[in-house]
Amino acid sequence: MAITSFVDDKSRYLKAYHEKDYQQLADENIKNREALSFYIYEKDTLYGYQINQNQPLAKLYEMPFFVVRFIFANVDTLHDDEQEKQMIRLLLNLKAQMEQTSGYYSIRIPSHIIDLIRAYNEVLNHAIFCGGTVEEYTYDYHVVENNNAALNLFFADFSYFEKEKPKILKIIDKSFSAFPGQYHISPVTAPKAGCVYQNWIAQSFDESKIVIAEINGEPVGFLSISENEYAVDVALTAVSPTSRKNGVYKAMLAYGNHYANASKRFFVVGTQFDNFASQAGLQSFGLKPYKSVYNIHVDNSMKSLSKVPGNGPTP
Repeated sequence: MAITSFVDDKSRYLKAYHEKDYQQLADENIKNREALSFYIYEKDTLYGYQINQNQPLAKLYEMPFFVVRFIFANVDTLHDDEQEKQMIRLLLNLKAQMEQTSGYYSIRIPSHIIDLIRAYNEVLNHAIFCGGTVEEYTYDYHVVENNNAALNLFFADFSYFEKEKPKILKIIDKSFSAFPGQYHISPVTAPKAGCVYQNWIAQSFDESKIVIAEINGEPVGFLSISENEYAVDVALTAVSPTSRKNGVYKAMLAYGNHYANASKRFFVVGTQFDNFASQAGLQSFGLKPYKSVYNIHVDNSMKSLSKVPGNGPTP
């Protein structure tokens, strides 16, 4: 047996993973179960999920857009017949809620809980497979400056974005035109996939910190950071194709790493399973994987709009 607990929250799950102690996470998940969209709680084991609306993507794609995240306490990562039955119950309820409420659903399935995957194959095998995401981290891991091109690296503000917006959007457009991201993979979201990242970085200037890399006063790359008391999380990075041999990506990673180390927090970076070039760069900085999810999409957007899925325990 390999008992674990899970929440699709980078820093909370990372703290439990790093300390190799999931008890506090299990206790928190069980305590907060009433806030979930649906849960099953039996024999000190919690199976649940939360459905949230994604308003920026709903606005972009002009349809209701939802994200489904799973929450578990004291489950086995290996197969167990009784556990699989509970996972099937969980996903049958999710399927019913999706059929009740029109929209486009992004379902994030943790790849290390095998019975959830088995239940998905039993219940939701008509969905769109959109690859997966792997999260990597370091803690108190010091790297060299890695600024061989004498880049100007700094945290930018919104006024900088407004001034350099055309150049930054051009970097995004060139960087993500062939990116293997989930929104590029889905045939439903692919036509506007580039806009997802443009909107993301524009929003980041209001909600996050943005590291800008300049050469001769011109922006050639950026790295957006979200943060909390536990972690500094790299949310989005892009480098101008004409500057990719100048070590811009590594220089920005080093800058973010030093920022995390200065406050004794985890440094977290995520990317797609098949983005091997990025993963090679992350490994050279000592980052190691700790969590991965499969990105599954369900297009239920053509049905009439009903109410948003509600909260509550198992009936």
